[in-house]
Amino acid sequence: MSREDKTILKRQTFIDRARLIIPKFRVNMLRGERRLSVRVNTLKSDQTLPNPIEWAPNCYWFTGDKAELTHSKDFEEGRIYLQNAASFIPPILLDPKPNQRVLDMCAAPGGKASHIAAIAGNKAELWVNDNSRARLNRMVANLHRLGAKPHNTTLYAIDSLRHQLPHDYFDRILLDAPCSGEGMINIDDSKSLDHWSVAQIKRLQRVQKKAITTAWDLLRPGGVLVYSTCTMAPEENESVVDYLLRNQEAAQLLPIQLELPNRIPALQSWNNKTFTSDLQNCLRLAPTPEIEAFFVAYIRKAK
Repeated sequence: MSREDKTILKRQTFIDRARLIIPKFRVNMLRGERRLSVRVNTLKSDQTLPNPIEWAPNCYWFTGDKAELTHSKDFEEGRIYLQNAASFIPPILLDPKPNQRVLDMCAAPGGKASHIAAIAGNKAELWVNDNSRARLNRMVANLHRLGAKPHNTTLYAIDSLRHQLPHDYFDRILLDAPCSGEGMINIDDSKSLDHWSVAQIKRLQRVQKKAITTAWDLLRPGGVLVYSTCTMAPEENESVVDYLLRNQEAAQLLPIQLELPNRIPALQSWNNKTFTSDLQNCLRLAPTPEIEAFFVAYIRKAK
């Protein structure tokens, strides 16, 4: 089979899976770039901008030139930060408070960590971790530019975290898990699917199950875990959350009270496997021109 034939087959496999996951799926959902959005960094600015995002405080749709934005003084001095709108959701749900112990397990490049710091006014005990020194160094520089002040910065692989950090310690944990990134795929870009495969999804699922189990060990009773990915794959989303719920009696999946126009039901089964009925509380987003495909679970550890 030629390289071109393999690319065509992979593209069709991807589309066939998307049709099973997303109601009324259309290929146009995966074409083109997403609309830009920005967050005003309240650690450095109280400005307001046009086109507010109604469900995300201090966040706005951006309609100007991206290059002009990233070379502006506001951007360079950390008063505004460019993100896909879906990335605002996990810190908003985490809702960190001053003096709470908060962990961002896979924190680079630091957009969500800086948002956490801003929501808590830099008064939470914020720990940020990543497993790549290069990414960690770039994140530290990014957080400094944004005025975010983490309490502790660590460089641990997911397998090592449960041995290096204190168990039953954190009030809030964000696990924005390493994933296949299907939400960012542009189906018309031949290179966009180069690293995508079902085998890769299954490999990442094993990593995610380890990560969510580690997060559970580190979370204190009564604490909250937010699990998120920017992918559509049920293996990386509902299946991972289902794995935690089935193995941890204290895990309580809470409803997410965010009404977004592209919200769709979480799956109740996949590949002939039925998930726990609690998964209806998860937030799953279909891709649109504004927001990439995204998945979030909001989980409390019972006391």
